[in-house]
Amino acid sequence: MIYHLLEDELYGVSCKNFLKRVEEKELTASTSPIVIGETLFLYLRFWIIEHKKVAPKKVLEYLKQHRDVINEVDFQKPLALLRLLKNLPINNAVVEASYQMTKLYNLLPNDAMNVALIKRHNIPAIATNDDDFDNIKGINVFKPVGSMGD
Repeated sequence: MIYHLLEDELYGVSCKNFLKRVEEKELTASTSPIVIGETLFLYLRFWIIEHKKVAPKKVLEYLKQHRDVINEVDFQKPLALLRLLKNLPINNAVVEASYQMTKLYNLLPNDAMNVALIKRHNIPAIATNDDDFDNIKGINVFKPVGSMGD
């Protein structure tokens, strides 16, 4: 999703096409509170880099000193895209299962939580560019196709 939002030269078109299929109800797609938070934060981060000319390594420091900048960011575009997706709730069972996923697949906590959600809801696939999901038993990984539109 973030590749589409940022109009990424390599993966933006592929992600836009995927989201168009979701919008047209060709595909059903879900997300998690973790992915929502990560998406909105990345959108904010890149907005600050572009509009405030802050170095990537300085974004968190800048944000802590200039919290009011958040009010300058228009989150309507990412929120509109997120409304296309079903938001899967995290409950205690998912949290417990995520610990098992961490141990079983050596995943970081956020990835483990997402795997636990996917398995709990019997979702057969994930759309991600994150290689950490490549070896998860029972989950097909669909990655964006890169293209440098000449």
